[in-house]
Amino acid sequence: MKKINSHLTNSRGFTIVELLIVIVVIAILAAIVIVAYAGVTQRANTSKASANAVAVKKVAETISADTGSYPATKTAFSTGSTTTKLPAGVTIVSSTPSPTTQAGTATSAAADIPTTGNSIYNTIAVYMISGGGGVIYYRDGSGAISSPNYYGSASLSSTYAALP
Repeated sequence: MKKINSHLTNSRGFTIVELLIVIVVIAILAAIVIVAYAGVTQRANTSKASANAVAVKKVAETISADTGSYPATKTAFSTGSTTTKLPAGVTIVSSTPSPTTQAGTATSAAADIPTTGNSIYNTIAVYMISGGGGVIYYRDGSGAISSPNYYGSASLSSTYAALP
């Protein structure tokens, strides 16, 4: 019996310092994983929005090839072609840019595309020019407005209007 009692008194558990070290190591590893996950999510959202913008541009080009003119309304992007469609869930927005320059469209896109919510990466801003074509914007994973994506004869110096 004496042997059992001496064994129990000589055995010891983890000290508070050892437990704190383990907790700190786990916290550091968790922080690294969270930061890495946020970066992956941001890149995935940027890829999704960029792919949606490319799809809108391809739809515009296909409609032009099918009908001889670029879509002049938001509805035309959805109904203007029998050979291509917008991806499911993509919404096109457009308001009158002020000024009617490329810089004005970037400002309008920042106002037109939501900054929060699930639709942020499915909303594409499109502004047209009278000669056929336009410019497309999206929000990237960080929430910033993309560089302009031109289609048709649109360029930096074009005069832009909203898609009705």
